[in-house]
Amino acid sequence: MNFFISRETISRSLSIAVLSGIVAVSACAAREPHPIAATNATDSQFDCAGLSREFAANERSVIAIGKEKAGANARNIAFGVTGVVLFWPALFLMDPKSPQRVEIDALHNRNLVVADIARTKGCPLPKSQLDEYYKKLKAAPAQKAGS
Repeated sequence: MNFFISRETISRSLSIAVLSGIVAVSACAAREPHPIAATNATDSQFDCAGLSREFAANERSVIAIGKEKAGANARNIAFGVTGVVLFWPALFLMDPKSPQRVEIDALHNRNLVVADIARTKGCPLPKSQLDEYYKKLKAAPAQKAGS
């Protein structure tokens, strides 16, 4: 039995392992934010019911993105703990950006515009069900900075 492994075999195996790691890390890279525009060319064509539907749809999107953000935060915590305690390359899997925050801010700004259009058209003002959520979101950076 030959238990000797050549340097070439070790080098090739190491190269494959490093390349696989790079591919794995890049596949888990953070996604880019896709914020919506605050205004649209068709805004003036909305009637009161259309403005209300637009406002409600944006709030549903905020809720969905908020759930995604919570999941991303939980993954970051898990990768951080794993990286510090067990396996430091796990730190590369963390998502330091917050594309969800950018998208939520864009949807909130869009809803402010939709509410302003409703006001100018004399429509009933849409009422946000997420006021407390927005307050917590705006306070979050201040809490981190103060900690």
